[in-house]
Amino acid sequence: MAATNKARRQLLASAVRSATTVAGPFTDDFGRFLRLYLNVTAASGTGGLTVQLRGYDPVSGVAMPLNSGGTAITAAGAYVFEFGLAEAAASGAVHDAVARPLPCVYDVQVTHGDGSNYTYSLGAEAFQ
Repeated sequence: MAATNKARRQLLASAVRSATTVAGPFTDDFGRFLRLYLNVTAASGTGGLTVQLRGYDPVSGVAMPLNSGGTAITAAGAYVFEFGLAEAAASGAVHDAVARPLPCVYDVQVTHGDGSNYTYSLGAEAFQ
């Protein structure tokens, strides 16, 4: 079995937020798989949160969403999002699984459905 390089990142420290927040951009020319961990410790129950991976157009520099963000999250809990060339569907704690190549430059956007407060952190593991 070939060796796999891994990197772990804190994208957003735990904090109370009431508006859409973007972590990044990050550059990873050789990334194959990205796993995001959204840990919601306090939730309003309204509006909800969605998590989107966004790639950057190399010509214009515009960030473009690469997934829908899945069903809005309205409750406290731990949620996982997987991106890359995996074949497994979302199950268990995996809220969304997207089988597409990772972009070289990306960010992660946590969108708030309304102005209510959510407390959460966002971490990541990247695999080559």
